[in-house]
Amino acid sequence: MALSASIALLTGCAMPGGPGAPTATTSSAAPGFVQGEDIKVLADENLAAAMEQIVSDVEDKYGATVSLAVVGDTDEHLAGGEGTEPAWSTIKVPIATAALRDGADESLVDAAIKESDNDAAYALWQQVEWTEGSAIESIEKLLNDFESDVEMDQAFGMSTWKGKAQARFASRLGCVPESEYVYDAMQDIVEWQKWGLSGLDDVHSKGGWGLDDSDGEYTSRQMGVMPVDGGEVGIAISTSWMTWDDDMAFLDDTEYDSVEDVSAAALDEIASRLETLIDKALETGELKPVDDCFATSTSHTPTEEESTEEASVSEASAEIESEEPTEEESAESTEEPSRESSKEDEE
Repeated sequence: MALSASIALLTGCAMPGGPGAPTATTSSAAPGFVQGEDIKVLADENLAAAMEQIVSDVEDKYGATVSLAVVGDTDEHLAGGEGTEPAWSTIKVPIATAALRDGADESLVDAAIKESDNDAAYALWQQVEWTEGSAIESIEKLLNDFESDVEMDQAFGMSTWKGKAQARFASRLGCVPESEYVYDAMQDIVEWQKWGLSGLDDVHSKGGWGLDDSDGEYTSRQMGVMPVDGGEVGIAISTSWMTWDDDMAFLDDTEYDSVEDVSAAALDEIASRLETLIDKALETGELKPVDDCFATSTSHTPTEEESTEEASVSEASAEIESEEPTEEESAESTEEPSRESSKEDEE
């Protein structure tokens, strides 16, 4: 029990029925007219403005502070706050990826990702620590290689992984070595955690939640990968409430009885409206999915096939460059172009 308690402090995510766990809800679908308004803002203004409308509506309706990030190929959009709240169990995604690289058992990944099991996550963390000497440095490098800044903490659930950086990594998760198993696990989340992004068809996601004892802030957040035609889109959502030592005044204007219930409902509405908005933004071309791993990784190691192809191209180029021009070719290259051809070039 002592080990489980210490790990819960590290991650912030509880076991089923434990304190702080959001309650899955089926009341996620945002009314059609609201989604219609989102699309209208997208058409009249842009995707960023439509995202801001979602954030504003959810903050007013649920008493939350919201951060919403959507990242495509060259498009990065952030609405609301930066998402500086603790990463909680969303950080288990890069931990599991790094641990698999170091030979971790896939059953631990299943437990850590699908069930958000804290003992399993701690075992994965230890695997990286034992193998590479520093789990913090290893995971920071993994994320930095994909242009996703993070401030890791030894209590890894308290790490700072901002929304846009998290969505950026999510959009490129399919490009990360050893990520395939983690990616698949993110689409097989246990039923009692199927709220928000996890409740959407085809989306691969991981949630995290917890109460920061230092300031009384409860946060429930999610990161997700949305496969679409032509590639993938990365998403990060963070929703927070100031509980101030059990002061639940923010619930007074809602139909919910606890912060766990209201957090699941807020994430459900964001996910529902965002799914429709992303589909429309892809249709209009305002958002383009990530479809090229080589352009996104700063540490891509060429495969044997790629290396052979590059070598062949280099050899061919070297042969062409080494060929001496004939006397006739040399004479032609020194001739001045006619006035007629020069005029055509200028036009």
